[in-house]
Amino acid sequence: DQGDDHADGHLARLAASAQPARSARLRTLLPMLRTALLVTICVIVALIVLSEIGLNIAPLLAGAGVLGVAIGFGSQRLVQDVITGLFLLLENVMQVGYVVTLAGMSGRVENLSIRTIRLRAMDGSMHIVQFSAVTTVTNMTRDYGYAVVDVSVGLNEDPEQIGDILREVGAALRREDRWAPGINGDLEVLGIDRFIDNALVLRTRIRTTPSQRWAVGRELNRRIKQRFDELAIQSPMSAPRPTTPLTLDEGSG
Repeated sequence: DQGDDHADGHLARLAASAQPARSARLRTLLPMLRTALLVTICVIVALIVLSEIGLNIAPLLAGAGVLGVAIGFGSQRLVQDVITGLFLLLENVMQVGYVVTLAGMSGRVENLSIRTIRLRAMDGSMHIVQFSAVTTVTNMTRDYGYAVVDVSVGLNEDPEQIGDILREVGAALRREDRWAPGINGDLEVLGIDRFIDNALVLRTRIRTTPSQRWAVGRELNRRIKQRFDELAIQSPMSAPRPTTPLTLDEGSG
């Protein structure tokens, strides 16, 4: 218990310091190391006790070897889970606390066992995925992220002027103490991404720390809407729509 308390305290100190990545890696690997060490110690102690009471353990070791081979052939999926998981962990593909998409599901990694991944979805659902089912991992909280915001304005608006307004909104957001730690660059206006009915869509993005891109994106949306209202920027909903001449049905007179 004291060892667990010491380890938990060390993880808390790492998380509070400037080493969150190291803390996440330890939180990922520590439970597995504890389990492997506990099993190893129990097996060694059991063999020593049997040897001390005069039981010949050589046949047991030979039988355990044969049993291990049989289990390996009969549980290929389990072996595949363990080997795949081992390589994913060694390559640092994901850690506890990361937001990932894998096997068609997305969520925050809550736990990594020897053969499964537990993902907590946005709605609170728990997805349990076997390592062998993972062929591609999309890690959305690795190194850095971009808050991508598509802004729709009326066709009559000047894209250059709108771009300047959006950059001002991004600069104001970055200057605030609440948001500055999570933003790593200026707002980029990438240009007109596409046209929709009565509107053009400008694509923007701003570089953020890994876990802040969603929060920064929502705040940008709110501030852009507020700024557009102040400046009476034409939105697609308020843009004039072409009118269709009213025709009379045949025979209506």
